[in-house]
Amino acid sequence: MSMQKAINQRQAVRDFAARKVASSDLDEILDAGQAAPVGMGEYEKFHLTLLTDTSVISRIESDSVSTPYYGAPAVIIVSAQKQGASVGAMEYVSAGTIVENMALTATARGLASCVIMGALGPLSKDTQLLADIQIPQNFVPVISLAVGYPNKPQVTLEKSRHEIETDKI
Repeated sequence: MSMQKAINQRQAVRDFAARKVASSDLDEILDAGQAAPVGMGEYEKFHLTLLTDTSVISRIESDSVSTPYYGAPAVIIVSAQKQGASVGAMEYVSAGTIVENMALTATARGLASCVIMGALGPLSKDTQLLADIQIPQNFVPVISLAVGYPNKPQVTLEKSRHEIETDKI
């Protein structure tokens, strides 16, 4: 699949099939995250956590008011190193590039994805769960990606479905 086609096809899916994702696909998605640009090239400020144990994913969801991962069989959490008491703006931007690279790669491999932030607020306060999923000390989860197969066929698009007002000067 061409990059432009992957960009046009990528969409948030909120209904995943229970079917497991092949480890080779997940490795490719993680590699795409590793290739993302990050501010000042400070890759050491980031950590990726791949969850494929659905009981662990359910534990994260149990801290939330809903099921934010929508039954996805795989979740990738991007954590960033705290600068003092919080994460800096550049780290949030960089985490976004990491997760978008992974989402586009998932799409190119015929998988569905959904960028999730809502589950991470409660997770960040659960020190035992953070330790259990091996988030490093002084790092905090900032964004995540649910990955799997969609329960329903996705709409095939040839061009962008959104129009952002643009000025060309």
